[in-house]
Amino acid sequence: MQQPSNGILHGQPTDEVVLVDIVSSLSSPYFLQRKPSKAPLTVPLVIPEPQSGEPFDPALAERHTQKREWLKTNLTRLQNEYSQHLPLRLSEQLQNTLINDPDFQSADDVYSGEPDLLAFQENLGAAWISYHDTDTQVDLVPVSLQAISLVDIYGSIHHNPLSDWMTLKITIDKEYEYMIPPKSSFLLGPFTSTLPVFRSAFGKSSNTPGFDFVVLDPPWNNRSAKRAKHKDSYKTSTFNVYDLFKLNVTDSLCDGGIVGIWMTNSTKWRTFLLEKLFPAWKVEMVAEWTWVKITVHGEPIFDLEHPARKPYPFTQTLSEGYHQAVSAEF
Repeated sequence: MQQPSNGILHGQPTDEVVLVDIVSSLSSPYFLQRKPSKAPLTVPLVIPEPQSGEPFDPALAERHTQKREWLKTNLTRLQNEYSQHLPLRLSEQLQNTLINDPDFQSADDVYSGEPDLLAFQENLGAAWISYHDTDTQVDLVPVSLQAISLVDIYGSIHHNPLSDWMTLKITIDKEYEYMIPPKSSFLLGPFTSTLPVFRSAFGKSSNTPGFDFVVLDPPWNNRSAKRAKHKDSYKTSTFNVYDLFKLNVTDSLCDGGIVGIWMTNSTKWRTFLLEKLFPAWKVEMVAEWTWVKITVHGEPIFDLEHPARKPYPFTQTLSEGYHQAVSAEF
């Protein structure tokens, strides 16, 4: 079956229920082959219940009870309306990747080929603070086609002005290649210390029109992060979510701009987001999307009745300024 370029297998973006192939929906260079992180599930996962038999988060259990019938109804609807395409299958190209590619790595091993930026962060951060005046106007630096040192890009906004992907070669402990999307910019550095750089380039004082859509994926501290075995799990342990107050999203939004933010199911962080962060940002929630992970047969990957694990580990909330905001769950 030919996958649509936007990854939507069933429904339209405006529909109440949409089936999305995550791998196909990811933006990536047309000349690189997409690889799934692992083979799709054919049956739901069986996981032990908490020893106490009680949910870890009673408030989450209550929210789940409120949406359970909606979930069941729409999962059944999806299975019925999309029955001719079930079980879902990988494209032939991706199937061959899983079966024949000797270099294919599991999701837990993917990170072994990436540089350990944490090992360089402390020294680079100190050097950057010493040599950069973050209160001055910032110019976007074009991405170089030559191999450059990590020190050269740290704390500066780099831009790909072309209508095609660019390869950026960065020397750290060795040379690494990164693909930079067309007409895009990136800023590498600690969140709080690089905020002045970001504001100078994209805030209202920069005379730019502002973003019409901002997507945020904060590394919320949650049980899934604690279970993570790969070395990138440091992201959740070193990031202070209360620093998000310093972001002031509306300063970089155009009039009527939308903010989308990924949320864990944690009641603690949900309350923080809706009752503290959104008011501080001067945005209000306008929609919430629940992203349910399913097997190839359209079943939720976890039993909907499991007291601890849910097949929608995250929510995405959309907000709009007053400005508005939106939240959603997986």
